[in-house]
Amino acid sequence: MSENWKHIKINGIVGIDKCAAEFNVWEQNYSPYAKFKIKVYESAEGRFTGFSNLHVIDSGGYFNCAVGYGKTIEEALADTIAYFFQLVSWKDKQDWKEEDFTESDPFDF
Repeated sequence: MSENWKHIKINGIVGIDKCAAEFNVWEQNYSPYAKFKIKVYESAEGRFTGFSNLHVIDSGGYFNCAVGYGKTIEEALADTIAYFFQLVSWKDKQDWKEEDFTESDPFDF
């Protein structure tokens, strides 16, 4: 695939990221769902950032998605999964309930 998109410059546009990959991640120990998704985006500078569509409640009552970074798609994916496990580490496995999770709006993800 061409890398020409990285050089597009349009007045009023401050950045363009490409969805480089989308993954189904199967997890059964914490979340009430069989799977969640991670999308990895590439910046025009060649950096990769992963985002989960599954959001986890924190000890303050706020929901956070897992975010990870890397020099490759695989590094960003692994970092995002690792961060998901950090997000759920503040409670024991058996204490997580369905209401402790929410998903990104499909329009946004």
